[in-house]
Amino acid sequence: MKEYILYLNFNIESIDKIIENIDQDIIARKKSLVITPNLDFLRLAYKNKDFRKIINTAEYSLIDGKPIVWLAKKQKLKVKKISGSDFVYPLLDLANRRKYSVLIFGGKDGVATKAANNIRKQYGNIKSIYTYTPPFGYEKDKVETDKCINFINSCNADIVLLCTGAPKTEKFYAQNKEELSNAIYLSIGATVDFLAGNIKRAPKWMSNIGLEWLYRLSKDFKRLFKRYLLDFGFYLKINWLLKFNKKKIKEKINEIEL
Repeated sequence: MKEYILYLNFNIESIDKIIENIDQDIIARKKSLVITPNLDFLRLAYKNKDFRKIINTAEYSLIDGKPIVWLAKKQKLKVKKISGSDFVYPLLDLANRRKYSVLIFGGKDGVATKAANNIRKQYGNIKSIYTYTPPFGYEKDKVETDKCINFINSCNADIVLLCTGAPKTEKFYAQNKEELSNAIYLSIGATVDFLAGNIKRAPKWMSNIGLEWLYRLSKDFKRLFKRYLLDFGFYLKINWLLKFNKKKIKEKINEIEL
């Protein structure tokens, strides 16, 4: 079940229900994309129609971040945050129970391997865990893109964790969907660093009140400062539109649906 929050379409079921549906997709060998849009996705998708279409046509789109929850409340929607960092663990639990295979695609050098080793220790029944770290700029190089596709297909994994950052990950999937093997593709970005143990997650209390961004900023100020500044400015803008110009938001939905 999906609902529009502003101009992005989100699943509003529980984690358990989504995991159950994904299990059925794997059994049926169905190709499905799972993405976790946050405020940054909302900002990028505002002007980028193609990115907006990728999000809105994904089989599963989960709410990542309290700002999305707060915006949903303005539409009188009661929803819960399900970040990629939260969702990956029940997905790995499923893989462990069902003895599914997993591929970690992306991450900096050595990070995917470290994450795979940690997963093996915790989830001993996962059938196989593969890793692949594409070179920087792979998505702009036809030869490297083909290598990535060939490796993904050769693994024939049930679950593929895409960890190359947004919107690069989503565009790679959308542009090469027809060539990719049938699997569950989960876009989780920096979560691979959590799985590897390179970065600690924010305390639960900070996440619960919407301050996970502050914790992450304190750990990676140089990389995240500009992004969070842009996101904050956009959040103010979107709240202004909700109050004074809802027509502008509806136009974004119509651009995709026409």
